[in-house]
Amino acid sequence: MEDQAEHYYKEGSVFFKNGHYPEALASCNKALAIRPDYADAWNGRGVALAELKQPAEALASYDKALAIRPDYADAWNNRGWVLVELGRHDEAVASYDKGLALNPDDASAWFIRGAELGNLGRHTEALASFDKAIAINPDDAYTWNFRGVALHELERYAEAITSYDKALAIKPEYDEVKQNRKMALKKQT
Repeated sequence: MEDQAEHYYKEGSVFFKNGHYPEALASCNKALAIRPDYADAWNGRGVALAELKQPAEALASYDKALAIRPDYADAWNNRGWVLVELGRHDEAVASYDKGLALNPDDASAWFIRGAELGNLGRHTEALASFDKAIAINPDDAYTWNFRGVALHELERYAEAITSYDKALAIKPEYDEVKQNRKMALKKQT
């Protein structure tokens, strides 16, 4: 039989899935009032706070979840996302590294890690992250585009064009990729 804290956490998950973030937060808070060591509820609280544009408070919730359960990959990755929101890019990459060490099959985490590495000008590392994401989910046009951008920054224009072509094969109306491809073609000639 589920306890009351678990009931409130599940209720919060339903609210979250339906876009009712204040109610999701309230449900997680109720769960934590009953069971303060409930890592899932701390993580859920963080997710709701992130959606409510309260990244510093979300970060504190993820940190509490991780203090309780240091092997919580989703909390590490969620923590990484709010660190991105806070402009703390190096820390975001480190957080994603911890999450990916626990769950290396998370294409989204590899993608965001790659984007952050690109923001830091670490394009070779970003490319490696995008390649990992693509190995897991080869049908993501956004990852192919970002891979192309990393290659473009590395002045590997022919490879960038190939990545942009793959993105366009998946999502032909992706205007940003069309522009990126056009720039790479100009640089290549």
